[in-house]
This record gives sequence, structure tokens and C-alpha cells, in this order.
Amino acid sequence: MNSFERFNLAINMKEVDRVPNAPFYEAPICNYYGQCFSSALLNGGEMARTHLVALERYEFDWVIVGMGLIGGIIPEALGCKVNYPEDVFPIIEDQSIRDISDIKKINRYNLFTPRMEEFLKGITLLKEQLKNDIPIACEYISPFSLASRIRGVSQLMDDMYSEPDLIHAIQEALVPVDIEIGKALIKAGVDIIFYGADMECPLLISPQHYKEFVDLPTTKVVNELNHMGAIVLDHMCGDIVKTGIVDMLMQMDTKGIMPGNLTQDTVLDLRNLKENVGDRICIFDNINPNGKLLLGTPQEVDQEVKSHLEKAKGWKGYIFSTAGTMSPKTPKENLESMNKAVKKYGVIKSL
Repeated sequence: MNSFERFNLAINMKEVDRVPNAPFYEAPICNYYGQCFSSALLNGGEMARTHLVALERYEFDWVIVGMGLIGGIIPEALGCKVNYPEDVFPIIEDQSIRDISDIKKINRYNLFTPRMEEFLKGITLLKEQLKNDIPIACEYISPFSLASRIRGVSQLMDDMYSEPDLIHAIQEALVPVDIEIGKALIKAGVDIIFYGADMECPLLISPQHYKEFVDLPTTKVVNELNHMGAIVLDHMCGDIVKTGIVDMLMQMDTKGIMPGNLTQDTVLDLRNLKENVGDRICIFDNINPNGKLLLGTPQEVDQEVKSHLEKAKGWKGYIFSTAGTMSPKTPKENLESMNKAVKKYGVIKSL
């Protein structure tokens, strides 16, 4: 079976020939194989070339793009001042929403800036080469996380207490924006939209605030993109099981959940999540991208991957991944060790 078939079977809780291998590899491969880091994130032709080189070398079961999109292209399209250094992720230098009167500007912006069109071109070029053999995934963000880009993280957190109406108004304006860009991604060739819930995770806000501010607007976007034909997946750091947020995620039309880090050094025990959701939804693994993968030896990476795969042995709907974006500075030999270990220990012997 090819990667697309393997991925779809896992998403739909069916048996596969081996564990699908879908780490968040975008940053390191842009550093390894791009003409420069920024061009591989943002330039359509260079983005496509870089990912095709990585696929030939590592044979991942997906293509994952989008860090430049969510970190720079979308905020810039919504009026933020963004700096694009050659060797790091985009940097938002100034936000566009100062007060509630600025919200009316959101629906006036032209979302399809030259950088947005260039990014969509890269997806189309990849789709032309990969067809339906390997799925294309794009990292994406909810209206709340997008609000944190255009309002500022600290200010948005303060708004939950001082100006809650402003948060509701921003997200009401951002829901159609999120849907419109998601629609363009799907049209360009994206198969999987992976929500990185970076600002609404229980490390930053309470379950009560999640329910009050985040759940409804995010559900609207997720359900609509799912209706358009995308496979929509959720990623969230923090203890989503203990806080009960996973139960809210399960109410959305999402096809998979990937738990992230609990701290810089630890991740959620996947067995806790599996005990909660059972065979109702696909689970992505969560190797810590800040641990052995970044700082250890290839031998340590091999053993960590083996340990994770052994914990998930026999599970339906299991996909190997990392607990979020890997560092651009991930040693190449460690990524290669992780990749080899998934292939070595991830064979499904019953097939």
C-alpha cells in the first residue's frame, strides 16, 4: 500500500502494513536541504523542491508544511508587521489589533497577498508530483490562536479578564477568514489540516476559558473544513485528558488527536489518552522534539522510538509522530535514526 492508503486506513481505525511515519519534520529539512531556511518555508518552488528531496531520502508518509504560513504569511495578510529573517521562523514585530475599533478592518484585508499565493503555488507543485501517493498536511491555527498573532499573546490573555467581548468579536471576524484560507489550501492540494492549538492549550488557559472563548469558533471552522473534504486533526500541548479538554475536542468533526508536551522535558503518556478515547479516534504519537531527538545520540533516539512503538503495540488508529514542530537545529543523524527506528520497529507482523 502507498502512504496515502496507509494514512487513510490508520485514520479510519483499520489495519495497516506498518505504522505510518508522520513526524513534524518541516523545520529541520528546510535547514538541511533548502537554499536557505526562509526560502524553503515560503518560496513555492523552493518549498516543493526541498520537500521532494526529503521524501526521496526519508520516505515519510506525509508532507507537512505551514510554519511560515501560520507564523508570518497569515498575520501579515491581516495587517501585522512581519520580519522574515533568512535563518529563522518569521517574526511578528507589530500587531494590527490595538482595540475593538480595529476589528472592522479584518474583513477588508486582501488575504491573498503575493506571499500567500507563493505558498499556495508550492502546495500545488507538490500535489502535481505526489498526486494521491503521499498526503499533504498543512499546519493551521484556530481563530483564538490567530487572534493571539494579531492582538498579541499577553494582551489577549489579559483581555479574557478585562475585555472578554473583544475576544469574542475578534474570533467572530476571524472564523470566515480561517475558513476562506482553509478552502484555498484544500483547493491547492492540501489533504490534511492539522490544527496546532498553541495558545488555547491547558498550559496557558483553563478548561473553563477554553469552553467560554475557544470551543465554539474553533468547532465552526473545523466542521466546515471537514465538510469541504479535508482530514482535520487536532494538536494540543498540556494535559488534555486530566483537564477534560479532550472531551470537547472529540465533539468536533476531527479525525485524529496528537497530544503535545506537558513541559519542555515531558510529554503526555499516550496510554492515558488511549484509555480515554479508546478506538473512537486515531491517535498520533508524541516523541518529544526537545528531548533526545534534539539533544541526545542516535542510539538514544532509536531506543526512545522503540519504547513509544512498544507502548502502542496492537492499537488501531496509531500514527507515529513528534509532539509538535521539530527544531531546525535537530541533528541530521538523529532524524535519520528516528526514521530508521520507525521502519525497523513499526512493522505490523500480523499482515
